[in-house]
Amino acid sequence: METKIVISKKLVLINTFSGVAARVINVGILLWLYQYLLKKISVEEYSLYPVLMSSMLFLSLLPTVLIGGLSRYIVEAYAKGDEQRAIQIVSTMSVLLFGAGLLVLAIGLAFSWYIDFVLTIVPELLWDARIMMVLLISAFVVQLVLSPFQAGLYVRQKFVLLNLINLGQQLLKITILFFLLFCVSTRVLWVVVATVSSNLCGIILIVVMSQRLVPALRYRRNAIRWPIAREITSFGGWSFIARLSEIIRLNADPIILNKLATPLDVTCFHLGSMPFRQIQGFLGAIWPALLPQLTAMHAAEAKSRLQSAFLRGGRLGLWVALFMSIPIMVYSHEFVELWVGGDKFFKTGVIMILLLAHYPISYGFVMLSAIAIAKANIRSLALRVLLIQVINLLLTFYLVGVRGMGAVGSALSTFLVYVLIFPVAIMPFGLRFVDIRITRWLRETLWSGILPGLAAAAGWILLKFTIHPSSWLELAGCAACGLLVYLVVLRVFCMQPQDRNDLKRVKAALLSYIPGTRQQSF
Repeated sequence: METKIVISKKLVLINTFSGVAARVINVGILLWLYQYLLKKISVEEYSLYPVLMSSMLFLSLLPTVLIGGLSRYIVEAYAKGDEQRAIQIVSTMSVLLFGAGLLVLAIGLAFSWYIDFVLTIVPELLWDARIMMVLLISAFVVQLVLSPFQAGLYVRQKFVLLNLINLGQQLLKITILFFLLFCVSTRVLWVVVATVSSNLCGIILIVVMSQRLVPALRYRRNAIRWPIAREITSFGGWSFIARLSEIIRLNADPIILNKLATPLDVTCFHLGSMPFRQIQGFLGAIWPALLPQLTAMHAAEAKSRLQSAFLRGGRLGLWVALFMSIPIMVYSHEFVELWVGGDKFFKTGVIMILLLAHYPISYGFVMLSAIAIAKANIRSLALRVLLIQVINLLLTFYLVGVRGMGAVGSALSTFLVYVLIFPVAIMPFGLRFVDIRITRWLRETLWSGILPGLAAAAGWILLKFTIHPSSWLELAGCAACGLLVYLVVLRVFCMQPQDRNDLKRVKAALLSYIPGTRQQSF
């Protein structure tokens, strides 16, 4: 079956690289920002930010049923050359999303006013919390209402352009934030003001560019088809379950700690979870570039290509995740000591280790959710992931509320669930879902994926106890030596022929990428 979606390794690699580059800049900003704020404001004020952001994400669940499958179905329509269906999808869903936006706004404003009844907030920070919540809710509603008109860059796989827009947002955010922090006052409120302002500018620009690239992203009253809404919301219902699971995993902890522990626990967990969240973000920069192509493969009934994407994606996921996570785990104490000072925030290093330690177990299946979305078959996976996160939530309540373990208890819960439950609930199902034998997965994904990390970990541990790094320069030197071992073992022992060919393509693509050139295909 012919498809209008280009299936290209070169395009994926260029798009992925631009996303990772934008993410690196964002990480640099956050490292400086968290350190600066903790030196200037109280722990109570700082803890507002992670708690409110987590609360906002739970409120954002409400319209997931409507938007969960929106981009996926627009991509499928475009891949099949059915632009009229794309117009019908946009027209139908924009009506529903406008109504959902009004509902979310009303609920959000009520939550903002009564926020002190839901969360534990010191009285002098109450109005700051209300203002921050109103700003976050308002920006989300704008994003929600305009979401049908933002899919053009995604459909046309213009992720380099999308990442340039995101980079522009970051630069605008920095400019606004620096002005407010250094010319007005040092308050966590300004972080939200700068974030919301830059995000709104980015949303408007994305809508304009998307409609130019895909003219079908227009509202037409006579194109409304309510059966389309039923089809998308049916898929979106399972997307809601998957999204709920993801939010529980990443955002329930600060709220639980806010009610059952202390502001210091909230702050330690937020700092300790930063490497976990950023590694998720780095890998998240890859999936937008893959999803349109995976969807096109499914539309073209290319089963073998999906299997290859699953195995190679899992191997790549392990390489990237372990490349970043193992040195952080080995040098967590030294990193925290240099970053924010280890005396007050000593729990932070333990939290980092617990949240990252499950990567060798879970990241061999990192492609599973993307393939499930591409196949529009996420029901079984969503239910399994939800079960894992409900167990995680209950165990967190026990360790924090009953055992009094605070932030360490929250992180320990995540570690235990992924080590004990994930291999039983997800691994056998995932292999059946993509129809791959476990022996093939062990050979092509797991062993090749973890071998460089095992070799480098030995080097990092040896350097840790011989050099005892006490400065950023010594820490960077130790990390670089281990990374060299990692790359050598990866290059010599773990890369398969297609990986070596792809590496050559990466070099060529990054050096001489010209729009419109002939693409290499999977």
